[in-house]
Amino acid sequence: MKPGKRSLRLLVLMGAVLMAMAGSAQSAAQLITWGDHAMALGEHYGASRYYGEALQAAPGIMETQWKYAEACRLSHQYGEAALFYDKVQRKDHGRKHPEALPWLAEMQMSMVQYHDAARTWAKVKQKELDKHSVVAQRAENGLEGCRLAMEMKPDSIVEVEHLPMPVNSFASEFGARIGPDSALYFTSLRGNVNADGEVEDTADYKARIFRAHENAGKWSEPEALPINVDNGRNNANSTWSLDGRWYFFSREEAPGEFAIHALDLHHMDDTGTVLLRVPGSTATQPMVAAIEGAEMLFFASNMPGGQGGMDIWQGLLVGNKLGELKPLGAAVNTPGNEVTPYFDATDSTLYFSSDFLPGLGGYDLFKCRYSTAAPGKPENMGPPFNGPANDLYPAYDGKSRQGWFTSNREGSFAEEGSTCCNDLYRFRYPGQAKEPPPIITVDTVRAIEAAKRITSLREKLPIRLYFHNDEPNPRSWDTTTTLDYAQTFRSYQALKPTYDSAWSSIAGGSAAFDAFFGDHVEAGYAQLNDFITLLTEALDEGQQITLVIRGYASPLAKSDYNKNLSMRRIASLANYLRRADGAKLLPYLDGTAVNGGRLTLVAKPFGKSTADTSVSDRLDDLRHSVYSVGAAKERRIEVEQVMGTP
Repeated sequence: MKPGKRSLRLLVLMGAVLMAMAGSAQSAAQLITWGDHAMALGEHYGASRYYGEALQAAPGIMETQWKYAEACRLSHQYGEAALFYDKVQRKDHGRKHPEALPWLAEMQMSMVQYHDAARTWAKVKQKELDKHSVVAQRAENGLEGCRLAMEMKPDSIVEVEHLPMPVNSFASEFGARIGPDSALYFTSLRGNVNADGEVEDTADYKARIFRAHENAGKWSEPEALPINVDNGRNNANSTWSLDGRWYFFSREEAPGEFAIHALDLHHMDDTGTVLLRVPGSTATQPMVAAIEGAEMLFFASNMPGGQGGMDIWQGLLVGNKLGELKPLGAAVNTPGNEVTPYFDATDSTLYFSSDFLPGLGGYDLFKCRYSTAAPGKPENMGPPFNGPANDLYPAYDGKSRQGWFTSNREGSFAEEGSTCCNDLYRFRYPGQAKEPPPIITVDTVRAIEAAKRITSLREKLPIRLYFHNDEPNPRSWDTTTTLDYAQTFRSYQALKPTYDSAWSSIAGGSAAFDAFFGDHVEAGYAQLNDFITLLTEALDEGQQITLVIRGYASPLAKSDYNKNLSMRRIASLANYLRRADGAKLLPYLDGTAVNGGRLTLVAKPFGKSTADTSVSDRLDDLRHSVYSVGAAKERRIEVEQVMGTP
């Protein structure tokens, strides 16, 4: 759930404070105390007013400037936040508030000052000593985001509509979803209205879920859902089971901690049950989708086990019971925040929001191809979906070619600044809706599953496996060997001291080989074992799979000899596949598997003809012809292609 404003409460509160100030000339210290209290309550706009008044009473105090910058950022007053982050970072030089400089860059992006933001991100990157830290990663993404912002052109085909009142209001609206009844469901922080049409002072606005209908372009007055959903706590984010029986939503269980609840729509008096609660963490923004014939729940959570911040998770859903949970992994999740997942089954695309991936400012909308094995690389959706403000809650229906998102961009209804509050937006693509998907048969499902399994195997390629010079079986013209790759790997590993000794006379000479061995030789062996696990699963399903394996060699011997050497190396991999994991793959290699599965290896030895010509082939220069990283990189085989039939 994204925090919104409680405007009436703040106006009343600020009025009382300003009157008190006028009457008693309250001190800067008292104003700061009030500001701290407002921040603790999540009243960031009110806090910014207190801190701003405190700075007028006692200007130049860095700690007050820091608090003011933070309050302005959290209430989307980007210009003021940038101004005071800049003041702080110039005074502080990263000692007490090192995050002032990155936040300055973020605010500059939100103000469409991309050239300035790029310069600031470059400073952040330069100052960060750990080039692999979260700050360094975000700086790199920030620089890429500035580049995208200056190069991306708006999609001229898509039509974006800012929904009118009474759906949107001067409060915050977010999370638009179309329900089974074709109504629009969304969350709002608007207050109650009395019989005279006046907004009541509730003293504490809560997020509530509303429903509205559109008829001939006109929207009905939104109505709040019944008390079994809107129970006086913060409630938000609607989704439904595929059969329409179960309604899932988020409810605040403790300050800042949300859980996912399930309501049985077959029983109107059902008060619901907790589907997922993680004490000390938030689980929110549920979305139910059909994945490979089953129901999958996507949601956002900061529970342990993710990449950091809020991450997108998934779990199999049966009725109102949730199975094993797992995060989507590093392809989607980052050390920042990934939220508001939505899946469109028409083209198997996952939509979500991130504030860490390269974007145009704040949260941006992203999409990627979804696979149960591993989601694809996220793609920034660009303008008009994304801009310098926060863009969240993507939803898209490929059949109707329309969708929704939430944004606090300029043009949204606002009373506390042009970007203070979230509103709902609808987008449409012109043209005919897509044809309904074909009827899925059992054979079609099997074919789809087989294709997905092959795709997951291909995503692991190429697998590069390395060997010591003239191994296995040195000084032999044989094309086969009894050794397997695990044995050649261990013997290669045992020779590392010999490689280090060859470079001992040169300062730091062995470091390059040590790095190569860890990043390539050991990593390739681990990658092979992971690949074998996936390969076994595919073969156990009865698939017939062909692996194409290509050989390479350093140029120290004749080409014909190297071709035979490559064949021995490929044979060592075949032996390893026969013996690995208790010989599980042996029936598939021998063609005796009862389920019809088959594994075929196709050898493509290249020999010296493709070896790197910069590598020495002199017997009197072993340091470079045998023990150099360049030579070592050439002594390899590659699993370069996977072909399969179900």
